[in-house]
Amino acid sequence: MVQAVLFDFDGVVVQTEELHKESFLELLPQQVEIRDRWYYEFAGTGSGRIFRALLEEYDIDADVNELVEKRRKLFMEKVKSNKLKETPGLKDFLSFLESRGVKTAVVSGGHRSYITELLDMLGLEESFDFIISADDSSARKPDPGPFLIAAESLGVKPGGCLVIEDSYAGCEAARKAGMKLVWVRPHESLERPECDLEIRDFRDSRILRFFG
Repeated sequence: MVQAVLFDFDGVVVQTEELHKESFLELLPQQVEIRDRWYYEFAGTGSGRIFRALLEEYDIDADVNELVEKRRKLFMEKVKSNKLKETPGLKDFLSFLESRGVKTAVVSGGHRSYITELLDMLGLEESFDFIISADDSSARKPDPGPFLIAAESLGVKPGGCLVIEDSYAGCEAARKAGMKLVWVRPHESLERPECDLEIRDFRDSRILRFFG
């Protein structure tokens, strides 16, 4: 029986992955192509790691910390100029979990201030029991550390946790942690990773089967 649900943030709670990808592209030289590689290699792994990998691959001389800060500001400008949306069906699913006494946490490589700001914008600031962010763990997905910290914080064993992820790195982290896994498919062209269930959004009633 699932006792806790651990949500990735970008692409699972809130629809921001395309904005993230575009903010990277605007700051990198034109020859750098990440569109076809985004979900397979980069999504969920952290801005610093992404910039370091691309700068090395394309032999570009630039300051990673400066790029990370510029990208953060550019991304937030995009968020505020677009109508921010949660993933369809999320609020009803959260209400269902609350009615069943299932614990919830956001587990993200983003910083806590970023997560809470966007949750506030969506009116979801009180919807999760716990948040594990980049400020709480130096480990990044696909390391299972953040998910294991979340489980311990909620007082639930890994086997009693259900992870909901859209990134390949996050899916790998969930499997390493020994947790059940639901993959939110971000794009039709992507190959399905090893998971217990694939959905497009939370309107898919099959996700309720994990709760008896």
